[in-house]
Amino acid sequence: MTTSRSTHDEPGLPESSADLRPDAVPPLADEALDPRDAAEAGDLPPTDPVEEKLAALAQEALAARDAHLRAEAELQNARRRHRRDLEDAERAGADRLLHPVIALVDDLDRALDAAVTAGTGESALAQGVALARQRLLDGLQAAGLETTAPVGAPFDPHTQEALVHAPSATVPAGHVVQVIARGFARGERVVRAARVVVSSGPAGEGGA
Repeated sequence: MTTSRSTHDEPGLPESSADLRPDAVPPLADEALDPRDAAEAGDLPPTDPVEEKLAALAQEALAARDAHLRAEAELQNARRRHRRDLEDAERAGADRLLHPVIALVDDLDRALDAAVTAGTGESALAQGVALARQRLLDGLQAAGLETTAPVGAPFDPHTQEALVHAPSATVPAGHVVQVIARGFARGERVVRAARVVVSSGPAGEGGA
């Protein structure tokens, strides 16, 4: 009777060869990096911690310099804004000091208008009032103010204050018919808006 021989008894095969599995194959000793990778890895110099620290410090220095420049720019902007605010406050204060003088010019204008209406515009009193008014106007002009009396000009809400609208057969609608109180300006800065009567056009065409 023939007995079957076990695979373990077959010559030339190790005892473990019959039970080889892909996951049971041990890693080969020479299964490391690819030779090219190994060569490249061998060419890389070792990392120098001093150089890394210097690079990090250089980045920090750049960031600090950028922060300093930003802070300096913000400081300069704040100084310019503060300077403009001070200049605006000084001009506004100077304008307020001139308001009583402007009000006195208004009073003298009304006095001269009343003298003309009463027929005494050529009297010595009226001439004295006119001289005082002119001196005040000269003083305001020396202070940098200019007067505006825009009769017949288009109404400008930025430099004029419309007290009333009135019909006019000679002045187009939206234009100044009469100046009640002259305006004063310092350059493009309005110190006191001119107080005016604005035409609403001929009577019966939207006028009263």
